[in-house]
Amino acid sequence: MAKSSEIGVHKGKAKRVHNNNIPHISEAKQHLRDNVVISIQQILNQMHPASMDCSIYRVPQQLCDMNPKAYIPQFISIGPFHHSKCQNNSKGTQKYKHYGLFNFLRRINNTEIKEEEDVMTKSRSFQPKTLKVLVEKVHDWVEKTRYCFSEPIDYMDDHNFVIMMLMDACFIVEFFIQMYDDQFDQDDQFPLISDKVNILSLFPEITDFIMFDLIKLENQVPFFLLQHVFDMIPRHNLHVSFIDLTYCALRIGFIFNYKIYSFDYDFVKKDLKHLVHFLSLYFIPPPTTNDMIQNKKKNNYSFLSFFSRLLCCELCQNPDKENSDQEFLSPPSITELNESGVTVKKAKNVESLMNITFTNGVLEIPPLNICDEFELLFRNLVAFEQFQAGNGKMYATQYIIFMDNLINTKKDVRLLVNSGVIINNIGGSYKEVSKLFNKLGKFISGSPTSSEFNDISKDLHKHCNRRWNKAKASLKHNYFNTPWAIVSFIAASCLILLTLLQTIFSGFSAFP
Repeated sequence: MAKSSEIGVHKGKAKRVHNNNIPHISEAKQHLRDNVVISIQQILNQMHPASMDCSIYRVPQQLCDMNPKAYIPQFISIGPFHHSKCQNNSKGTQKYKHYGLFNFLRRINNTEIKEEEDVMTKSRSFQPKTLKVLVEKVHDWVEKTRYCFSEPIDYMDDHNFVIMMLMDACFIVEFFIQMYDDQFDQDDQFPLISDKVNILSLFPEITDFIMFDLIKLENQVPFFLLQHVFDMIPRHNLHVSFIDLTYCALRIGFIFNYKIYSFDYDFVKKDLKHLVHFLSLYFIPPPTTNDMIQNKKKNNYSFLSFFSRLLCCELCQNPDKENSDQEFLSPPSITELNESGVTVKKAKNVESLMNITFTNGVLEIPPLNICDEFELLFRNLVAFEQFQAGNGKMYATQYIIFMDNLINTKKDVRLLVNSGVIINNIGGSYKEVSKLFNKLGKFISGSPTSSEFNDISKDLHKHCNRRWNKAKASLKHNYFNTPWAIVSFIAASCLILLTLLQTIFSGFSAFP
C-alpha cells in the first residue's frame, strides 16, 4: 500500500510539472490562430482542381520576355486570359466578333437560298429561339471548358463566361468558313445566307492580324467547343468536317506545302485540344519504311505506328536503338559540314518538315519559308510542348533545336539560302535570320532527351571525323576561308609552277 501511495504521489507531481510546462495562450492569440486555420481552409476549398483536361496555358515568363508580342494577342482576344484587357483597349475590334455571331446565327437558322433570290429582302431579325438554343448548348459546356484552362477563371461568372465562349467560338467558326469559301468555287462553298457580313471582303486589312492572334497559346478556346458549335450548322449537301475546315484555314506560311500524316487515325482527331495543338501535328514524323514493313507484317500498322509516336511509348523497341536515343545529339554547323565536303540540298517532293535525310554525303532538308508568322508560330508551338498536354516527344522543339545547331552564323544562313533550303521572305539580313534561330532555342525548360535526328547527327559527325574530311575541312577553314586566300593560293601555285618550269628549261639549255 505504501508503495502504491508513493507511486500515486509521484504521478501527481509529474502531472503538475507537465501542466506547468504548457505555456498559457491568450485569447487574442488563439483567436488569431483560429482565423489562420479558417483562411487556409478557404484557400484550399477554392483551389482550382487539377485536371487532365487542362491544355490552355500561360506562357512561362522567361519565354514571354523574349518577345511578348509573339504570345499576347495584339488585335483580337480569344478566351479568358486576355479578355478584359482587349475589351478595354480594343473595343473597336469587338465588332468583328459581333459580325461573326450575326452570320453564325443566320447559318444555324438557314434554309438553303437559291442564287436568284434577293437575299437582301430577307428580314435582318433571326428567330429568338435560335439564339436561345445556342446559349443553352454553350452553357452545358461551361464546366468542361473551365477545366481546360491552367488557372481558375474566378474573375468571370458563368453569365460572362458563356457570352465570351459563345462570341469567340462563333466568330472563329464563321471566320474559318469565310476563309474556306474564299478558296473554292460557289458549288463547293457553304450555303448562302441572308445579309451576310463578309469580313474578308469588307476588312481585308485585318485578316492577317486575326490569324496571327488565333495561333497564340494564351489566346485559345477548346477545340471540342468549336467542333460542337460547328455541328449546329446545317450543311445540306456539303460534306465538310470541322477538321477539314481548320486544316484549310490554317495552311499558312511555312507549313503551306506540308501535310499532317496523323489525320489518317481517328483517335488523333478526337483528342485535339485547340488550334496550337492542331498545328503541332505538322511535326509528327511520317512513318519510316521500317515501321511500315514491321507493322504491315503484324497487320497492326494503323494502331502501332502513330500511337507509339503520339503517346511516346515505343511499343516495339529496338534494343540497339534504345542506347542511341539516350541523349540529344547536336549536329555540326552547316559551315563545318560544308568544309568537310557535305553537300546541302533542298529536299524535293517531301510532305513533312521532319523529312531530313543524310545519304552518301548529301544532307537534304525540306525548304523552310521564313515569313512574318514564322517566329510567332514556332514560339507558341515550343511553349505548348513544355506542358503535359503537348506532344510528349516535343517534335517541333526537336526540329527547332536541330536547325538552331545547324545555324550558328550568317555564313550558315547564306549557305542554306544558296542551296534553296531557306527562303527568306522577312527581308532581314543573314545575320538577323541567324539570330532568329538562335533565340528560338533559348529558355526551353523541358528540352527533349532524345531526338528523331540523332541518327542523322551521328552520321554527320562520323563523316566530319574521317581523316581525309578533317584534313579537307582544316585546309578550307585555315587557308581558303576568304576569296583573297584562294586568290593568294592560286597565285602562289602559279609562281611555284613557273619557277619549276624555269628550272627545267634552264637544265635543258645547260645540257644541249
